[in-house]
Amino acid sequence: MSRQKEDPIIYLYRDSFPDFARMIRRMGGSLEEAKDAFHDALLIYMEKEKAGKLHLHSSPKAYLLGTAKICWLHAQGKEAASPLPDGFEAPEPEDEAMEEREQSLLDSLVRSGRKCMQLLKAFYYDHCSIQDIAVRFGFNGRRSATVQKHKCLEKVREEIRSTQDYA
Repeated sequence: MSRQKEDPIIYLYRDSFPDFARMIRRMGGSLEEAKDAFHDALLIYMEKEKAGKLHLHSSPKAYLLGTAKICWLHAQGKEAASPLPDGFEAPEPEDEAMEEREQSLLDSLVRSGRKCMQLLKAFYYDHCSIQDIAVRFGFNGRRSATVQKHKCLEKVREEIRSTQDYA
């Protein structure tokens, strides 16, 4: 199968990941960290694309590389962007459909289990590093914590998919 005829996501992955891995290596990161951040970014890309919320101002590759870099910086406990200036707040949901999607996501998080919800909250909301999560949750190391985080994300995605199948 030629590269032009393969799935666009697979093509994007094969085209973008080597560049990202080199960038992370230059920044002092490992191949495993690059894979983790890139996979998170690819999932964000696919979920936004599926929801019709992907508005690209550059190429898909540039968007994916930028998102992956932000994910990697976040995982390292580094700031990817400056905080919002005083007086600015995150936008509130503007319509009922947005509120329903947020409630559906929350329900999916709850159904994924207490430990998964706590782990994901620690990583995404409390901004704990993977090393801190490994210690807090009693994992053998960073790799175990990373694997568990991905398993939890997959549980949430499966919950979302299963509720969408019945909606």
